[in-house]
Amino acid sequence: MDSELGNVKRASVIIFVVGLTIHPTLAILTKNSILEKIGHLKMYQGIFIDAQKTDKHFAERMSTPGKNGLKVQFQQPGELMSLANHIVETQPALVALNYHQQIQHNAYQAETLAQFLRSYTSEHLEKDFPIVLLYNENEINGFLNNVTAHDLFDCHFMTKKIADNRPKILSLVKGYQRMIKKWTKKSERWATFFGLNKSERVVVAYQAIRELDRLKAPHQVAQAILRYVIGRQGILLDKNNVLAQLGVAKADKEIDSLFEVLKTAKVIYTGVFSEGWNRWWEHRLQDWGKQLCEEALGNMTAKERVVCLNKKLGLKLLPAKSRWQEHTDALFAFACDSCHQPTEQQFSVIAYEPDSMPHSFIQRRHICWKCVETGEFVESGLTIDDGERFFVEMILNGEMRS
Repeated sequence: MDSELGNVKRASVIIFVVGLTIHPTLAILTKNSILEKIGHLKMYQGIFIDAQKTDKHFAERMSTPGKNGLKVQFQQPGELMSLANHIVETQPALVALNYHQQIQHNAYQAETLAQFLRSYTSEHLEKDFPIVLLYNENEINGFLNNVTAHDLFDCHFMTKKIADNRPKILSLVKGYQRMIKKWTKKSERWATFFGLNKSERVVVAYQAIRELDRLKAPHQVAQAILRYVIGRQGILLDKNNVLAQLGVAKADKEIDSLFEVLKTAKVIYTGVFSEGWNRWWEHRLQDWGKQLCEEALGNMTAKERVVCLNKKLGLKLLPAKSRWQEHTDALFAFACDSCHQPTEQQFSVIAYEPDSMPHSFIQRRHICWKCVETGEFVESGLTIDDGERFFVEMILNGEMRS
């Protein structure tokens, strides 16, 4: 953000705070309300802002009961500046905004309010908080086309699925609090956020990761981690990619037992936002696999990997079968981004991504040849990179089957 523009908006916020009159419905949240006692429990306090009172129930659906849970209060917006300054004064642990494409004249816009709040917290780091956007699937196109507004929000959640995303919402709150608490750390702050021990930091210390310590506010770090580390495969892996690297069939009944073993072995990610997104360290998985099987996982077929896992762990896992080769003697590298099944690098094509890859540690998205052959990748919203046209034509013409 341009520093002068940020200064102008920050000054506006501070001026209006001085003469703020709080609307009666806003008095539920009080100053210093990050973690307040409700009954016998201490809970984080959040605000859900929506012009439509009929959407009030979404506040409850975002809330998580219990100790150190989250209580979200519904609030209808007033005049924009008064609303922004009230939020600043109440110091919430979370702000949720509902996106509406059709707005009345002088009504608040989610993007504009978020911009004011981000400008303020950039200068008051100890008061930073996550901002999430709720949307109806019929109204989101307007926001998606407004690319400049994307960086204002940590996450976007569809209203009809909001209850399913409670763990992620609470995880955002706890992640911010964790970062704020460690913000004054002098060196390698990023490693503290990720929960890494000293001996393994060199494995993850890519330049872009080290640069996290140069960012000016927790919300900037949060968005980088959510977008490039948790949101993409590379340093961390999701469940599908862990299974692919282990060569295990996704439908296996003993998968839960396998992941319990990985959790005990501390392969699981425990850094910021880990409560909402289950991820696994790629380097720890590789080290664990090599120590267990006395061979690098990448040098073993799916069948060989699973034989080792079953023998050493006492499990009865099934090896994954290649969708293209239709056998288990496959050197799986990752999960297809279309069907999410294990796939081999040699039998996949690269997906087109309109945004250039910002960091070397991010794994490119891939589409397995089977999904190319069936065309099912289109349903996943993926497009094949033009550089793969030669292979695509051969797949569709049946030449790769001969």
